[in-house]
Amino acid sequence: MERKSVRAAWVLLWLGLAGCTISKEMAPPAPSGEPAARSAVAAPGPVAVSLTPTTRRPASPELLALGKRLYDKQCVACHGPDGRGDGEAAYLLYPKPRDFTTGKYALVSTWERVPTDEDLFRTISRGMPGSAMPSWGHLSEEERWGLIHYVKSFAEKPWVVPQSADPKGEGGGGKGLIRVPPEPPFTPEARAHALERYADACASCHGQTGRGDGTEDQKDDKGYPTRPRDLTLGVFKGSPDPARLYRRIVAGMPGSPMPMSDWAFGEDAWHLVHLIRSWSSDEQRARAEMLKFRIIAKRVDRVPDHPDSGAWRLATPVNLHLMPLWWRTDRPEELTVRAVHDGTEVALLLVWSDSTDDHTAMRPQDFRDAVAVQFALAADPPFFAMGARGQFVNIWMWKSERQADLEPVFQDLEKVYPNIGIDSYPNVLVSPMEQSTRSALTLRSDPVFVTGWGASNIVSDPLRESAAEDLAAQGFGTLRARPWDDQAVSARGLYRTGSYGVVMRRSLRGSGERGVSFAPGGTVPVAFAVWNGSAGDRDGKKSVTIWQELTLEP
Repeated sequence: MERKSVRAAWVLLWLGLAGCTISKEMAPPAPSGEPAARSAVAAPGPVAVSLTPTTRRPASPELLALGKRLYDKQCVACHGPDGRGDGEAAYLLYPKPRDFTTGKYALVSTWERVPTDEDLFRTISRGMPGSAMPSWGHLSEEERWGLIHYVKSFAEKPWVVPQSADPKGEGGGGKGLIRVPPEPPFTPEARAHALERYADACASCHGQTGRGDGTEDQKDDKGYPTRPRDLTLGVFKGSPDPARLYRRIVAGMPGSPMPMSDWAFGEDAWHLVHLIRSWSSDEQRARAEMLKFRIIAKRVDRVPDHPDSGAWRLATPVNLHLMPLWWRTDRPEELTVRAVHDGTEVALLLVWSDSTDDHTAMRPQDFRDAVAVQFALAADPPFFAMGARGQFVNIWMWKSERQADLEPVFQDLEKVYPNIGIDSYPNVLVSPMEQSTRSALTLRSDPVFVTGWGASNIVSDPLRESAAEDLAAQGFGTLRARPWDDQAVSARGLYRTGSYGVVMRRSLRGSGERGVSFAPGGTVPVAFAVWNGSAGDRDGKKSVTIWQELTLEP
């Protein structure tokens, strides 16, 4: 974690943000003479989410119908139409989506190892860090209750949670909700005892120091390979809240190799809770939470076009939490976003840590770094992963190799493969100072012999002036470049000292039917994605955020 901390510090120094937070109090003062109406915009930062229901809602035909509508819109892509975990996106995800028909849920708090409705409510609201399950806490309580009852209807064998009862004696199981006894102090003696218990029961999987480096021969209940959790990273699929972690230690995690530890009921489980939580910090655990944030685009005199512009200091930074769809521990944890507009154009500054500058994808074994911004075209956004059939999203994508192509010394295939065979073509711009034939790679003003360029493929255009692509999608496998006339996004990226800074800007008014438009005082749903080339990221293998809110100051 030391290396990541150093990279994060450089990100803050680059932006001049060392010691800053996203609180309203730390926001820069408004320029003198600024209209008072502009202060009416809500402060940037996380949007509050309730993980505990205010009331319990029993199943009803109306709730089931509501749950089905939401499931078909937000859940079917991963969990499948029949709840078997076989949606069209499942092959992109690790761990795999839950098969609801089995009735096995990883996050339970009962002796029977089945979830209570409150367990399901919390899981839907919070998501599952360590997987691609996002937070759906922005849904209303009624909508979340509808999803709970609809998801439960998939189970082939319905379950009932009996009335709670503690075990009658050592080695005996209890019934219903696992009661959490009073929390004892974590004294040095308690820590020593916890280390002994951990060594006996946990170290063979999670490793002696909790880094998940015990056994590597593990599979989940579907037969997919899985790895023990690295407890030092602060990534908990279930809540790291002490009482809920207590119940998870006792009940285990059905569907995974994590067994029930009924022997720990009592003070042993509490000592293990304290030990495990001591291996990570509150800050680490907070970065793993998938939260929805409010991003405010500050009104300025003129939008900047360079990552180093001082104008960015006027906008409050928001640190968005990223989740890899194919989970890995070495991952980009945060994306820092700033936004500004001048009433004519809007610009975003995106900054994230990356230990390598992967700016070419010429060889088949190479993948490039990239970042993308996704905008919903309606106030009620579709599925956050590329939209849905008939519900388009507008995507602005910056790629590192497109940026490298624009540099004074552009990328050259002949440098990567110096002995490459090259076909020669007539030089239609021949002059007395030039050779009569040239390779297709150097025909930078005639698309006749560069077929991709001639077919209007924006990626093949050697004369492009922006490192960004303006795209549209309506679900998986539908990503397409928007027409040439609508390619109006300009972008510039820089890599230095283990981090990227990328600026994307465009006029407020979008062109074409699938181009997002902005208005001062208005709000647009926005989401982000980051690709790390050295980690093999490409296409659907990426780290993403859930939908956020981008509001432009009036």
